[in-house]
Amino acid sequence: MTTDSLRDQHEKLGRAVTKLISEHASRLDAASVTSSATPDDLKKFFAEPLPLRGMAAEEILEQFARDVAPHAMQVSSPNYFGQFNPTPLAIGVWADALCSSLNQNAGAWRNGPTSAMVESQSIRWLCELVGYRENAFGVLASGGSEANLIALKCARDRVEAEIMRKGVGAEHLTVYTSEQCHYSVEKSLDILGLGRDSLRKIETDDRFHIRLDSLKAAITKDVYEGCKPICIVGVAGTTSTGVIDPLPELFEIAHANDCWFHVDAAYGGALAFSDKHKSKLRGIELADSVTFDPHKWMFVPFSCGATLVRHGGQVLRDSFDMSPEYLSEGRGFSDAQYDFFRYGQMGTRRFNALKLWMCFKSMGKSGYSETVERHIELTQYLASRLDELPDFQLVGEIETAVCCFRFLPETVRAMSGEEQDRIQQALQQRIEKSGKAFFPSTVLHGRRALRVNINSYLTEQRHVDDLIELLQAESRELLN
Repeated sequence: MTTDSLRDQHEKLGRAVTKLISEHASRLDAASVTSSATPDDLKKFFAEPLPLRGMAAEEILEQFARDVAPHAMQVSSPNYFGQFNPTPLAIGVWADALCSSLNQNAGAWRNGPTSAMVESQSIRWLCELVGYRENAFGVLASGGSEANLIALKCARDRVEAEIMRKGVGAEHLTVYTSEQCHYSVEKSLDILGLGRDSLRKIETDDRFHIRLDSLKAAITKDVYEGCKPICIVGVAGTTSTGVIDPLPELFEIAHANDCWFHVDAAYGGALAFSDKHKSKLRGIELADSVTFDPHKWMFVPFSCGATLVRHGGQVLRDSFDMSPEYLSEGRGFSDAQYDFFRYGQMGTRRFNALKLWMCFKSMGKSGYSETVERHIELTQYLASRLDELPDFQLVGEIETAVCCFRFLPETVRAMSGEEQDRIQQALQQRIEKSGKAFFPSTVLHGRRALRVNINSYLTEQRHVDDLIELLQAESRELLN
């Protein structure tokens, strides 16, 4: 193997892979969104002995085209209305290839000097978006789950300096958030040694926002019983409904109780691009920390999340910094501030900042603003179409690009709650099996509901109209 032969391999593979990617993109509008294959069907494609001899790249790519791509969930389809999984920007896809070719370890400056600079600048842009001042800082993470974990560790460590070294003792530390919170908050408290029972999930109102009176009552009760409240988590764009908690009021309650205030804006943070909608995030600039996922509404390929900290990088270093002997020698200048392993739990880190940086530069604030606003308009259009149909009932309000509803014709309304839930699931499954579209169901105040999120820049009004027709057709068949 020589540099010349490596160059030739890249050139040959590059042409072949470019063809696969471009052909896949050309089929997105018409392709089945879901595969009809079962796990047992797919297992047969990949059940083979450990390869003893290498095979030609052409054969490997043939198997990819035959067995992998056709049975993948077509997340990039304009007819995918599932979780916050977008169509990735083309420049982000190819940034991933450039990232792999450089193969930088973005954990330490000496192993990735330009990656450190690109990440630092990208973090600066995210901090500016949410309204943080110049001294704010942050770190990229694999996604919202890890970003929430990093923020909650900062909240935990703020309570007692010795907690990192000695671990959690007999303290009953409690954290508060909406019942609509992401599951990663509860999982993080388990990982941090606080226990899942330390999380207080506060009930929501009829619009699915956290109830402030219930939050205050829960804190008062815990203090009376000897617990120590340490953190309140507000949600800006809940997974099930897309709603945004009253952030200024949550800050006031956190401040009054000496609690860390974290905002999980993994999805909704992108509203900050839009002058028309950024007021919905009012109060986010008061948060001690913010989770922001560029791999959601910024169309950056998976995975790319971020933890932003209002009071600067030292807060993160106080929780995570270490100095291993092979990375601690002096080099005649101060570069430790660009060692990103000091700001989170990852050591070896991918150069994920490259795709974020390139997407930022490709779209610009105006490009993101236009797309976010169009998605919300399309979601409002979907809601208006559903509102005209007597057999469907909207659930909640449209605050972002998420619309929840139920199929409730008179015959279904006469059923028990459990039977109504079964009907919602059956309708969702019929549409998923059709391959014409995909959206999930969720549970809101104990009852099953259907949930549509418009998160692809390829989705147009005609796709929404097609979805309405599909809902009507499949719901009629369901009751026949």
